[in-house]
Amino acid sequence: MFKPCLPIELLRPILQFIHPCNFNYSLCLVSRAFRADVEYQFYKYIAVPEKRLLFFCRTMFARPDLARRVQRLAYTGAVHREPEPGDTEVVARMMKMLVNLKDLSISSSIYIPETGEREWPVNRDDVRILYDCPFRLERLDCMFTWAEPLARWLATQPQLVAFEHDGYPRGRVRLGPPKADRSLMCCEYLRITPYILECFEGREKPQPVAMRFDMRFITAQQEFVAARALGSMCLNLKCLTLTRQTSSIGGEYLSTSRILWAFAEKAPNLTCLAIYENIDYSAGENKRILRIIKEHFTKLQVFVWAPLNYPVNQDGYASSSSESGFSIDSCTEEEEYSIDKTERYAFAMFDAVPPLCMFISYRKGPCYVWRRGPLPRDPGEPRPLKRTRLSIRLSEDTFRAVDPDHPLDLFVTNVPHGPPLAAPRIITIYNAPILPPVSRSSKSFQEL
Repeated sequence: MFKPCLPIELLRPILQFIHPCNFNYSLCLVSRAFRADVEYQFYKYIAVPEKRLLFFCRTMFARPDLARRVQRLAYTGAVHREPEPGDTEVVARMMKMLVNLKDLSISSSIYIPETGEREWPVNRDDVRILYDCPFRLERLDCMFTWAEPLARWLATQPQLVAFEHDGYPRGRVRLGPPKADRSLMCCEYLRITPYILECFEGREKPQPVAMRFDMRFITAQQEFVAARALGSMCLNLKCLTLTRQTSSIGGEYLSTSRILWAFAEKAPNLTCLAIYENIDYSAGENKRILRIIKEHFTKLQVFVWAPLNYPVNQDGYASSSSESGFSIDSCTEEEEYSIDKTERYAFAMFDAVPPLCMFISYRKGPCYVWRRGPLPRDPGEPRPLKRTRLSIRLSEDTFRAVDPDHPLDLFVTNVPHGPPLAAPRIITIYNAPILPPVSRSSKSFQEL
């Protein structure tokens, strides 16, 4: 034990301003009474490091009182050794102890088992670890296969306000009767695919405020049907992220402007729009996108323009909506990656959409940002436009942290909207003996 420099009464409120990732076990050594305060604060939000899942399970079994304090949890299914029979049941037993869990994130590991004989204890088909758990989630981010087992479990969680799915489908899923099955109906934040959206055909659909819609490797006809169906979920939609990966190089796909046109008139309240694709845009296509935004998205404040943003077509064979390549005006081939060329398009977008405050270009890697300046003193003067830096690391998941009513705040201040979200921590592990975690202390995982 060490003598604290400040009285415990002053230390307690300070704890509220320490992020859980900065947890240090030495805080528990101030006193026995203060240890309870520290554990209460830092075990509310747990991000289990990669390959430390079984260590965390061991801690929960040894300290059931800590399990009751966990409100947010994130982990991957990887463990520190080769998977063994019964590991999945160990994780399932741990999950049943988390009676107060509200936010759960289960994602795929960046590692694979060395022998390849057995998958990690938690993989895409292990949604059963959630069965019979006592918690009532508010947010779920998972990589489980979209199939009947996951759909049945979601029917038991009608109170969900955020659902993010990063898995693939298996067969056609039929939801229960509308009155009995209220899956996802209360969700304000959604990340879904066309396969999930088609499950709501002919019935009431969720009306999220923020959404990420992933179109991966589907046909042009499926893209059009999905875009039309998306319009029925735009009543309250303010923040939309569209991500698309086309089936193959040279294959048929729907133009981006056609996708936007299919639902644009039903989404008049959009304040933030982001489009990430692995295709390029022609001069005509860029103008069509601009025209649709000008006519329908009259409240748009932030636009993220990100063609060629996936690695599929980064090798010089990227398919394009015409042979001319990206442009807003005719230009030479040498100007293909010119910042001036992108700036012309940004300025054209600012002229077309008066409420637009920020244009973010994320085409094929580099990120460039243009922002509309503050209102001038003279009402007759136009608002200045300038290049600026982005205060955050941009990604397709940025939508989850945007304030739908004030989308510019996140990009300017780097302050996310809402409470912190659970996210797994990645730690590189080599073929060496597994050492206890550093950040959350070996004692917090193994000795408490």
